[in-house]
Amino acid sequence: MKMNFDKNFISSFEALNNFEEKGDKNIEIAILQNGNILYSYKSKIISSNFETSFFYIKKIIITLIFMVGGEALLFKGSKEFFNYLISKIDNDDELSNSFKNMEVVFNKKFEVKYSEKEFVIKENIIPLSGDFKGCRIGFDAGGSDRKVSAVIDGNVVFSEEILRNPKEVSNWEYHYDGILDSMKKAASHLPHVDAIGVSTAGIVMNNEMAQANLFIKVPLSDQISHCRNIYKDIVKNEFNNVPLVVANDGDVTALSGAIHFNKNYILGLAMGTSEATGYSANNSLNGWINELGKVPMNYDDNASKHYATQISGAGSEYLSQKGVIKLSKMAGVSFEGTLAEQLVKIQEEAKNDNKKVLKAYEDMGIYLGSSLAYYNKFLRIENVLLLGRVMTGIGGDLIIKKANEYLKENDINSINIFTADEKFKRLGQSYMAASLPKIL
Repeated sequence: MKMNFDKNFISSFEALNNFEEKGDKNIEIAILQNGNILYSYKSKIISSNFETSFFYIKKIIITLIFMVGGEALLFKGSKEFFNYLISKIDNDDELSNSFKNMEVVFNKKFEVKYSEKEFVIKENIIPLSGDFKGCRIGFDAGGSDRKVSAVIDGNVVFSEEILRNPKEVSNWEYHYDGILDSMKKAASHLPHVDAIGVSTAGIVMNNEMAQANLFIKVPLSDQISHCRNIYKDIVKNEFNNVPLVVANDGDVTALSGAIHFNKNYILGLAMGTSEATGYSANNSLNGWINELGKVPMNYDDNASKHYATQISGAGSEYLSQKGVIKLSKMAGVSFEGTLAEQLVKIQEEAKNDNKKVLKAYEDMGIYLGSSLAYYNKFLRIENVLLLGRVMTGIGGDLIIKKANEYLKENDINSINIFTADEKFKRLGQSYMAASLPKIL
């Protein structure tokens, strides 16, 4: 399927399929987290061309690292190619940056090992809560806004959305005060606060921000001292240490699909400032980090690079506000302002039947369809819930239409793509976040 505007787009799904069809030697790659193999993927290499094979195997490794997350990678298969892979790591910025990223998240040296043993998978099943009883606050921390909901026994009694630009602010107190302001407003509409749930961009470990690009301009020392435990500190200092659960916004999207929409094998995908993803099967999460926004979905040499990791073709640069803004500029339609402000103007143009903007949204649909086909090589996906500002209005409908056409053209007919009403698209994350904690 041809793009209208982005001529520098090589579908990861199509490119990897073509490569694996040419491969003549089997390999298997596994990801370890906390000493257990959570996932493995079988592929092929071209034994006569290690250079080409490295390009594709590198893409697979990056995909697995940011899909699953862990402290080590195991390789089984060609020992000669493994040695070639090892020799390339230090001089490859994408791989070395990916490994360093995992070292920050898991606080240990990332290892790459050869293995001849059978890979035994040990799943990390985390049952979903979905508990709305009591008086709860749900907070959603995004890259262009912050949202909050006050919920009593599942009923929303107050919600608010405030535009902001946190990635440009270096003062940690700005972040603390903004979060607290939203939560206090929600609390003022409740007789008391029983629990607080948070949906946030970034990697979350034990209710701490193991990695959060929302604080990217904050000095590292302040990130460690003040931002890593920012939600714990607020709840302890301001809300009598009520039950708190902080979760990745992609996981909360998956939670929405599983509990609110009663879907299984569901990928939750929120297209906002970045790309947030989560996955749920059988009313459980899998303990993966699900950072698919860092996974390469464009294999072109000139693909846009992830703003933090510098990974070429990363999804966050395409399945996000940045993606539709870039496509609109390629179409000759551009605006000034923050990402959120530019998106609003683009959405107005779509509503006014601007043909160039509508075709840009069609290209967004190809981005999405290709990415879903690629993700489906690694995950069992039967349902996809789309949320986020990009899905607002007629453009969101075009994105789904074109993504479905792409999947059908590639004989993938098992994925059901759906979205929510406009209010849930914008505030559903904060509402569902309120259900995260269990009240004893």
